[in-house]
Amino acid sequence: MAKRRKRGKPNDLKKIIHDRTSHDLPRNAEVSPVEVDDPYEDGSKIVVLRSTRNDPLADMKSKGQIDDCDYVAGRHWEAAYEKAEIGGIRAIDPSREMVDGGGLPELLTDIQRDAVKDLKAAREALGREGDALICDVLGRGMSIAQAAYVRGMSSETDRKYIGKRFRECLSTLALRFGYANREADPASD
Repeated sequence: MAKRRKRGKPNDLKKIIHDRTSHDLPRNAEVSPVEVDDPYEDGSKIVVLRSTRNDPLADMKSKGQIDDCDYVAGRHWEAAYEKAEIGGIRAIDPSREMVDGGGLPELLTDIQRDAVKDLKAAREALGREGDALICDVLGRGMSIAQAAYVRGMSSETDRKYIGKRFRECLSTLALRFGYANREADPASD
């Protein structure tokens, strides 16, 4: 009689150690390390590389140039900018059967109205130049260097000034949207 082979215990994936580190990146990669929850182990964290190439907010946050309040305020502005765009309106299709009571859709939804209110409040808080800078960088996807160049500023000092002005605008947005409190004035003590 043939001897029966013993089977081992099934693999427990939580006990197996995997090296998930990426050792090869694309040539022009712009990444920063970010700590996230480990999907394989409850309660533990892993460090992953996040692309920051076309994301000025994530890039500035990873370099420590802005804090969490400024980052969240910038994301709030981006969300309002995207929601305020009118793109959901469809043209009337003459090939489809007409339906009674099927009037035109509402031009602006409540979400779009709220987004427009947020953008208007941001515009009032930032002023004309600050709003234009935020629109260029966060809305149109320009880098700080491109935003400086568009304004006729091409030196390193000019680029640093535009970067500082952009960070000031983010701090203003953080105050306006309620993500930060106004700092106490040392002269008022």
